[in-house]
Amino acid sequence: MERPGIDAEQQLGTVEQKIRHIVENMGEDVQYFFSNWAQANVALDKVTRPSIIYVLPPSGSLTFCRGQVKDAPNSQIAFVCHTKFDFDGAENDGIIEAMKRLCIRFVKAFNASGLFEMIDGQLGYRVLYDHLDVNVTGIVIEPTLKEEEGVSLCISSPVRQGTTSMPGYPNL
Repeated sequence: MERPGIDAEQQLGTVEQKIRHIVENMGEDVQYFFSNWAQANVALDKVTRPSIIYVLPPSGSLTFCRGQVKDAPNSQIAFVCHTKFDFDGAENDGIIEAMKRLCIRFVKAFNASGLFEMIDGQLGYRVLYDHLDVNVTGIVIEPTLKEEEGVSLCISSPVRQGTTSMPGYPNL
């Protein structure tokens, strides 16, 4: 089944594409990044609005079940906003609270998407400030994102029939 905005013309949707789709549908007041922490450190220099960063997952698991393979990356998702260098504690606390609200908006959109198992119950977070070169404050959550619909084992590769895999990589 093709999902507009998630599946590309040739390549089936990835977890990252699904997260991007969810964030882009949250509105123009939020900026999205997919990167590692070093790349985010550079990219955040030019950010003008609150941002959601889906950090390149370090690990995960593949579940083989009923003719499908479902990906479940162990993820880090940051919700950040610029802050002044010599921030006031109360002002910084306000930014942290605003980023918690942005996280709540994201989880609500994530759960409504039907693309992943719902995030439910307790979800821990870490406060993020003075960790990057750019002055941002926010929170980081670390959920395991479990796909609802995976890649079918009935096709020979996770690309549309009649196409090749990703450029520069052999068909798998």
